[in-house]
Amino acid sequence: MVHVEVNDLSVKYGSYQALQHVSLNIPGGEYWILLGENGAGKSTLLRCLAIWMRPTEGSIAIDGYNTEHDERILRSRIKFVPDTPAFYAELTAWEHAELVATLHHLEDWNIHAQKLFQLFSLDQHKNAYPASYSRGMQYKLALLLSLLVKPDLLLLDEPFGPLDPASQSQLATVLGRLCRDEHMTVIVSTHLLPESIQPDHLVFLNQGRILLDQSWDMVIEKYPGAVSSLPYRLTYSLLEDSAGAEFSHE
Repeated sequence: MVHVEVNDLSVKYGSYQALQHVSLNIPGGEYWILLGENGAGKSTLLRCLAIWMRPTEGSIAIDGYNTEHDERILRSRIKFVPDTPAFYAELTAWEHAELVATLHHLEDWNIHAQKLFQLFSLDQHKNAYPASYSRGMQYKLALLLSLLVKPDLLLLDEPFGPLDPASQSQLATVLGRLCRDEHMTVIVSTHLLPESIQPDHLVFLNQGRILLDQSWDMVIEKYPGAVSSLPYRLTYSLLEDSAGAEFSHE
C-alpha cells in the first residue's frame, strides 16, 4: 500500500491553468475516483502522480518520497495507463506480456498472465496484434500488462470510456477487489460512473479546481438520486452546488 499526498499542486501550459492549488490526502489501499468533464484537469493530475510531468508549483509525496527528488525509487511502484495506450506493432498481445515479465524479472508469470487474459476476456485473442483490437480491448490489454507486475499504485485515465456497459461494470468491480485483496492504491479519472462502482472516495474537479473531496458514502447520502441515475446528473448537481458555495474537504 502507498500513501499519496498532493500539496498545493498547480500546473500551467503557457497561460492556461490546468490545475489550481490542488491538495489531496489519499490513504494506502483505497480506491479513488477523479470525476469531471473534459478539461477539468483529471489527466494532468494523473500524469503528475505518475511522474510523467512536473507540476508548475506544489509537490507530491508517495510514502514519504518526493516525486521530484526520488523518481527512481518510485517509478517501479507506479503504473499509469493513459487514455490511449501505445503498443509495439511487431509484438502480439502475449509477446507484450512476455516482454513486461522479462523487463521486470518476473518469475512464474505465465500462470498469472493467463488468468489476467481470461479475466479481461482476451484469452482468445492473445496471439493477435494489438492493432487489430478494438479501443476497449486495447485498454484492457494495457491494464492487464500493468497488473502483471502488481504495482503498489495504479493510475487509470478514463478506463470506462472505451468499454461497453457490461465491461464497465466488470472493471469497476475488479478495481475494488484489487484494493481489498491486493492492498493496491487505485486512482481512476472518469466522466462516467458505472452502476456497480463502489469506490472509497470521490474527488470532483472542475476547471482545474477541486469542488468536492468526500467519501463515497457521503456523496451517496447527499446526492442519492443523482448517483443512482445517469452519471451526468451527478456532475450537474455538483456544478449547481458549487455555483452557490465552495465545498470543504472532508
